[in-house]
Amino acid sequence: MKVAIVHYHLEPGGVTRVIENTLVAWAEMGKAIETVVLSGRPYSGKSIPDTRVIQGLDYATPEQAISPALLMDRMKEAARNSLGGMPDLWHVHNHSLGKNPSLTKACSMLAQTGEFMLLHPHDFAEDGRPHNFKALEEVYVHAYPSSSRIHYAALNNRDRLFLSNLLASSDSRVHLLANSIPKFGAVGDADPVDTSLPENLFLYPVRAVRRKNLGELALLAAVHPDKHFANSLGPTNPAFNPQFERWKSFARESDLPLTYGLGELVDCSFPSMVSGSEAIVSTSVAEGFGLGFLEPWTFGKSLCGRNLQEITGDFSEHGVQLDNLYNRLEVDLELLPDPAALTQRIKTALTNFFNDYGEALPSGASQEAYESFVIENQVDFGRLDEPLQQEVIRAVINSEEASAAIRTQSAITSLPQNRIELNARAVQENFSMEAYGTKLIQIYQDLIRVPSSDGKVGFAKGRNLLKQFLSPSRLNLLRTD
Repeated sequence: MKVAIVHYHLEPGGVTRVIENTLVAWAEMGKAIETVVLSGRPYSGKSIPDTRVIQGLDYATPEQAISPALLMDRMKEAARNSLGGMPDLWHVHNHSLGKNPSLTKACSMLAQTGEFMLLHPHDFAEDGRPHNFKALEEVYVHAYPSSSRIHYAALNNRDRLFLSNLLASSDSRVHLLANSIPKFGAVGDADPVDTSLPENLFLYPVRAVRRKNLGELALLAAVHPDKHFANSLGPTNPAFNPQFERWKSFARESDLPLTYGLGELVDCSFPSMVSGSEAIVSTSVAEGFGLGFLEPWTFGKSLCGRNLQEITGDFSEHGVQLDNLYNRLEVDLELLPDPAALTQRIKTALTNFFNDYGEALPSGASQEAYESFVIENQVDFGRLDEPLQQEVIRAVINSEEASAAIRTQSAITSLPQNRIELNARAVQENFSMEAYGTKLIQIYQDLIRVPSSDGKVGFAKGRNLLKQFLSPSRLNLLRTD
């Protein structure tokens, strides 16, 4: 089987890691899949044997983007030159993310020529990325091609459901394809504990971005003075730098047992930081796949903190027990400086968010959003924006009753070793690179078995997908500007 894999770039991490893990798994399994990976930037790694740089495939604004027809021709020529003929199918990552509208349109053109295609969105322009969405304005009508020769792969059941609803009246199939987790020992059991690390460390191993909800890490630190909390890295996005600095100042002024950007302050490796921690913690309010809910167990560490049920439901079904995580971290509404102002704050954010997407605010939307924030006079801390979070933390510091309630809800502790081992085995059995590689080959085979007479192409109405993501009950003030 010959496959052309396509992505905007092959920079380390993210989608590149998914592609690398796939090819490594196939090689170790002895599977004869001939591949070429097309990218807009040169590849500096060693795990992908055949890559081709395609001019015009890299990130581009609508003004910078080249002709979609030219991009398609360049992709086809590179695939033919590498594979000795046209690929049996095209596997395209994040074609509709809005990072380059020419790729979106080029994929629709490939589809219309009858090519077999697996479209594999990891993230969505419709999910809290209005700037990306606007970049697709001219090509959005062709963003979601559908036919019996076009299948989609989703990282989680939420995305699978949303895409299935979008494509319900078409012949396209949607597959659940959860990412793989590299083999055990990625951190290394023999790493010595670095004595420069804080004692009783609960590590949040993420780079600082807004959806990682760094304020909740401060709240946990405020009510657990016997522990030390830290995230590993600062932001790379300069737009988030001012907020990151404000959190660092807030932690110092409040004398919290908390370090932001610990990995940039100590002279030790990431494996050493993980080895030196008591447990891993997560407070994220949005994820695509949810690697952070699986990886800690393979490191021999337990996980505590916030759950994301629409993401982790897949994991629980495969034996990864996450019932120690909390779904909401509730604080009394009266801890807000002006509880009544929350209603207006939600309405303003919701109106602006819908406007950004060119959608009118539905009737009753603000009340629906408010009722998802506040239940029985308790508001979920992770739905508040940074200024409100800081006000709540100040109030909690001065209230032993509120502190005790948060300690009870959060259950921040290291789990027994047998529980860690149980979850590690479940991850290894169900989310291994081999399991992923096997499932992906099966998807490919299902796709190319379509009779040659089939393949009439239609286009799903993308705004039906947008409306699923724009549901008022999904509003989070940390995911709006």
